[in-house]
Amino acid sequence: MEGPTTLNYRKSFSKGNGVKPVESQGPPKLETPPPKFVEASSQEYNMLASEKLPNHESLDLFHRAVYPFMFLAQYFAVMPLLGIRASNPRRVRFAYKSLPMIVTLIFMAATSIMFLGMFLHLVKIGISAKNFVGLVFFGCVLSAYVIFIRLARHWPPLIRYWTKTEMVFTRPPYEITKRNLSRRVQLAALAIIGLSLGEHALYQVSAILSYKRRIQICGNITAGPTLDDYIQRNYDYVFQLLPYSSVVAVFILLLNGAFTFVWNYMDLFIMMVSKGLSYRFEQITNRIRKLEHEEVPESTFIQIREHYVRMCELLEFVDSAMSNLILLSCVNNLYFVCYQLLNVFNKLRWPINYIYFWYSLLYLIGRTAFVFLTAADINEESKRGLGILRRVSSRSWCVEVERLIFQMTTQTVALSGKKFYFLTRRLLFGMAGTIVTYELVLLQFDEPNRRKGLQPLCA
Repeated sequence: MEGPTTLNYRKSFSKGNGVKPVESQGPPKLETPPPKFVEASSQEYNMLASEKLPNHESLDLFHRAVYPFMFLAQYFAVMPLLGIRASNPRRVRFAYKSLPMIVTLIFMAATSIMFLGMFLHLVKIGISAKNFVGLVFFGCVLSAYVIFIRLARHWPPLIRYWTKTEMVFTRPPYEITKRNLSRRVQLAALAIIGLSLGEHALYQVSAILSYKRRIQICGNITAGPTLDDYIQRNYDYVFQLLPYSSVVAVFILLLNGAFTFVWNYMDLFIMMVSKGLSYRFEQITNRIRKLEHEEVPESTFIQIREHYVRMCELLEFVDSAMSNLILLSCVNNLYFVCYQLLNVFNKLRWPINYIYFWYSLLYLIGRTAFVFLTAADINEESKRGLGILRRVSSRSWCVEVERLIFQMTTQTVALSGKKFYFLTRRLLFGMAGTIVTYELVLLQFDEPNRRKGLQPLCA
């Protein structure tokens, strides 16, 4: 049975090996600064974490891998932080009285207006399973803004603690693989950004071409296609609250793109964090693998176990900050996958509508699966060294090997959604089963609507 990762992280190290015992303590709380590094066996931490020594620009650190995408997100009012482009994470800070925070509040106000406009529109025309999707979309985006503000408040101490913890992995005996951390994070992030841009572009093309075809076919529409008319027809719910103007119309189009970015960035951010954590556990596994056929002193296993414990504590600290975002992302993905699958058997009017629908469906399923599998890699990598440790020869066997095996076996090292569930591969299959179950129920309820077919084009 799976349990949290905070149980008995540290036990006293063996006496007589020149290492001071480490007292048991949990991961750092969000409200307080991260704990100080222990002395003696953690001397490498104290040396590398000093502000003078490391040249952060030359190290393969998580902050350097993610800050370009966090800076990009600030253009869409996500993660209102100052100093995000600095190579030294000590310069990253959060302030309520800052330009990024003002921009975020403006975007939140705009999201609230569109959410309220959509709600009043649905109350007027009647709510159904299919037209409810817009309200869910704006609700998820508004919730994401609130969660990212909370995350930004805790990000400066978190990223400093993260950098101190991973400093030891940037030097021997740990190796930097050919596909280093920055490369892994950036390739995956660029892939998601590129696919999401394609999805949003197809949405706009589908909507514009459908609008033009309707104007051309319907004789009761005498006016020609214009940008103003297109926006008024597609975003009529907004203009129930605001007077129409060209400036507002253009702003709505820009907001629609920004909201789509935020909607995708939730998963993108979880994926980048997961890549950063799993990469360090992979380095620990590779170090253990190199010792498989060697006679290893107990001090080496003490050091490996301490580094493993440090990564588990870092994971717990990250999970405390991100669990709300993970919960929102999973609920969001579950709803939209079910919604898209509900429309699989619906007839669409134009070929471009089919192209956009199937691209959007496959992208959504692929993105959800990719994020889940990336997050599950943390759990997989944390246990990958178990087989090697169990084959340690009797000459190298010591109590530290036994303790490390116990920790890897009994603790669930994974991100979670408020501790309700842990992101492991088992959860992905459970989620797939849940989607199938709900989809069968929804298809039965939606049978009358599918029989009606397409609505009249010129009504």
